[in-house]
Amino acid sequence: MQKLTRMLILVILWGFSTNLLTAQTTILDQSLLTQQSFDTFSAFSVTGSQSWVNSSQYGAVCSGYVAGQSYENEDWLISPAMNLSQIENVNLTFRHTRGSGSVLNVGVAEGWYKVFATADYTGDPTTTQWVELAGFNQDIPVAWQYVASGQLLIPDEVKTENTRIAFRYLSAAGQSATWEIKNVKVTGGPPGVDPNPGVFKITNWNTEWLGCTQFGPFDESLQISNVASAMLEMNSDIYCLQEVSNTVANPSIETLVSFLGSDQWGGSIAPSNTGDCSQRQGIIYKKSKVELVSSEELSNGVPGQGNSYYYNWASGRFPALYNVNLLAGSTIIPVSLVNIHAKSEDGNAMSYTRRLGGSQGLKTILDLATFNSRNLVIIGDFNDYLNGTTSAACACTDSPFKNFVDDQANYSPITQNLTNISGTSPIIEHIILSNELSGNVISNSVTREFAVTQSITNFNFTTSNHIPVSATLQFSLLGNSQFLPESDSSLSIYPNPVKDHLTFDVTGINDNTSITIHDLQGRQIQYEKLSANSVSVAALPAGIYLLKVGNYCAKFVKE
Repeated sequence: MQKLTRMLILVILWGFSTNLLTAQTTILDQSLLTQQSFDTFSAFSVTGSQSWVNSSQYGAVCSGYVAGQSYENEDWLISPAMNLSQIENVNLTFRHTRGSGSVLNVGVAEGWYKVFATADYTGDPTTTQWVELAGFNQDIPVAWQYVASGQLLIPDEVKTENTRIAFRYLSAAGQSATWEIKNVKVTGGPPGVDPNPGVFKITNWNTEWLGCTQFGPFDESLQISNVASAMLEMNSDIYCLQEVSNTVANPSIETLVSFLGSDQWGGSIAPSNTGDCSQRQGIIYKKSKVELVSSEELSNGVPGQGNSYYYNWASGRFPALYNVNLLAGSTIIPVSLVNIHAKSEDGNAMSYTRRLGGSQGLKTILDLATFNSRNLVIIGDFNDYLNGTTSAACACTDSPFKNFVDDQANYSPITQNLTNISGTSPIIEHIILSNELSGNVISNSVTREFAVTQSITNFNFTTSNHIPVSATLQFSLLGNSQFLPESDSSLSIYPNPVKDHLTFDVTGINDNTSITIHDLQGRQIQYEKLSANSVSVAALPAGIYLLKVGNYCAKFVKE
């Protein structure tokens, strides 16, 4: 493959700690499963004798049903104050359920279960001005089944130094349900439109017969809710999924997007209607950072190893091509995602042969002029190692994807050396980058998402028996005009290099001027309002940074 001459300039960083790469800041994180966690919130009963209580098993619980009878209630559970005045993209997520079965949906249409936010809590919810949070997922298919709330955006008009969120429960005399809430989290980015505009996290995940009513985890509704919850926790920008069924009756991609929040998330699958239990490869993506251009199946390929291209790709489970644009501020980075699910290991020599033939057919396509200068990500369930092979049924020692691994000039198999959690064997889900992207991988970002599997009860039985694999790519934004010095004024800084305090002299600014520090990728890592002509940089790791005072910019070295 020939190298692209990119407008983006890759910059080498010195001494950056991994916390600077985190796209989200956790502002509130309470399980509500302990009394201590529950007590960080305030329970306020407006009507009725019942109120919110703590359960070590269920979290925060409110019910108007006592001793065989329902009572009229209005009860609020109100968070501690949060300073959101300088934080953008603030979202609330939690898990919740209702019951019992006979009253599962009582009051849903009437608005008995709502989530609010306020800029200034008066101490009494009835005299406080609240804003209802949109997009709250209240679709609980089975009583007592926890589902993801969806990603609820906290609007700008309620973001102050004393913002609170609240859950309001209502019941009536004669009818009531129990509402249970746990794992409440509020996250956001630092000031600015995007805290990490040039950083993109990509995750691969075989979601195990997602949407299929015959195979895989037995509770499809719980499975898709768990997948959505895991996605929110991993906080990736693109998810490439395998083993997805997407039908009119069970639209898995649409359901995932609705759980995550359709105003912020999008999805696609090729073909769009798969048929029940027809395994296909789809994507889910953040709209603010990813734009879908086109999608199709790579169905026209050459035969290999004596088999047709169709047969080698699991009898028509062709690679799915998603052409997307990564949106890095004003910079657009075109990327082609090739999402594959290779022939599984059936314990016979032909399975290996079909994977080998499929790999040969795919590489023939990607080596053509149509693809050989694109930013390519070959990602998915390869059903085999990149070092060696899983197949014991044939006298094989080489990976069936050795053709990609050996072509080091054109491809970089970045997951090649990842192993399972015990370190006893390689993995079978992989990410291979074309040479155009291999230099954009953040060091040590290629990982298996073990942590998310621990946060979901019985992950292997309710969600998937595959562990997601992620990698983070980084692109320079130094070509962005916001980091070019002003021509009519200069920003003088000293000392440079600096250890503790950086002093600056600049004209044309006032007390409302903001001071920001960025790394060389354009990511904002420090913010404050102008209060003096100096700023503390003592907490920064050694490296090269950009100081912006108003519209003026200068580069400095932190020792």
